[in-house]
Amino acid sequence: MQLVLNDEEVIPIPLDDFVQEAWVLQYKRASFQGGLEGFVERLATCFASSLAECLDPDLKLPTDAQLKYATAIARDLGVALPSEALRFRGAMTEFIDRFADVHKRRRQS
Repeated sequence: MQLVLNDEEVIPIPLDDFVQEAWVLQYKRASFQGGLEGFVERLATCFASSLAECLDPDLKLPTDAQLKYATAIARDLGVALPSEALRFRGAMTEFIDRFADVHKRRRQS
């Protein structure tokens, strides 16, 4: 099995004999039962989720807690929340680190 990126780069996906055999059986089962389209959709969804988990932490989506806290900071301090911070956890962490102390001091006074 392999992952092909941009029709150029190929990443081999090592599967042991058991998993390889099970996937062949799963594919045949779905094909025989007329559910190949549903199987392909399920596989695509699972694969996309697995790929997201392989990203470095700073490239993952911000957490809900980060989004809530950063939104409060932006609102209270009247600063813009950068689009990069909404897309990447690392940029969100930088935004929060930059403004958290000022935000805390303002809330305490």
